[in-house]
Amino acid sequence: MFRYKESDMSVAYAPSDSIRPSHRGIHAPGCAGCAHVSACQAGGYGRDELSGMRSIVERAGLLRDGEYLYRPRSPFRSLYAVQSGMAKTVSVDSAGREMVLAFHLPGELFGLDAICLGYHDNAVISLGRTQFCRFPFEALRCLANREPEVQWHLINTMSRQIHHQSLSSGDYPAEERMAAFLVDLVDRRASLGLATDHLPLPMSRADIGNHLRLATETVSRLFARFRDAGFVRIERHVVHLNDLRGLREVARHVLER
Repeated sequence: MFRYKESDMSVAYAPSDSIRPSHRGIHAPGCAGCAHVSACQAGGYGRDELSGMRSIVERAGLLRDGEYLYRPRSPFRSLYAVQSGMAKTVSVDSAGREMVLAFHLPGELFGLDAICLGYHDNAVISLGRTQFCRFPFEALRCLANREPEVQWHLINTMSRQIHHQSLSSGDYPAEERMAAFLVDLVDRRASLGLATDHLPLPMSRADIGNHLRLATETVSRLFARFRDAGFVRIERHVVHLNDLRGLREVARHVLER
């Protein structure tokens, strides 16, 4: 677990839009010219029945590593998707303890949990240089009223997110949780049309441990164990998958529950 300094708490809970003026969105004319459009198309946005979503999307700016897309108590105005890079969603309790709830890949939509509250009760932080797109919720709501397929897309997105988050819960051995985490990332990348022979992991070992409820040292030992077993090859922030089948077998009880 991580703790914010007391002096940081007023910043962490500032009720602001949290995107600096230089990062404010500009309308994207559809998705023409976007180098990362293939990930969104694989995620479903390329279908004709979802073309309306492409017409309302805005660019939310390029954020550097550690910058906030939004913070706790920020007003809810939009849903977001990673265009390129990665991001993490974190919750912060009243004592300043941080919990990593999710990691977001290119093309994945997030922010739906704020709909019922009218504000975000967690934060989204960039992992490395990350570009975001946003879907203004009022425009999206009007679109969903006209296009039932958009409603289904949002429901399906929420269902997938609940499933992904459930993989980090449960009292499974550390090795199985870690393997399931890696396999889940591979499967999500496959569904988005991204390369599956390697995993970019811009997050820290501490972030992974926080998400899986493991000590940072345990995460490092498990990476070494998977490497020695021939499952993976590790180069800085990239994990190359040498034996996905073997890794999937380790994670079987978590993935098939």
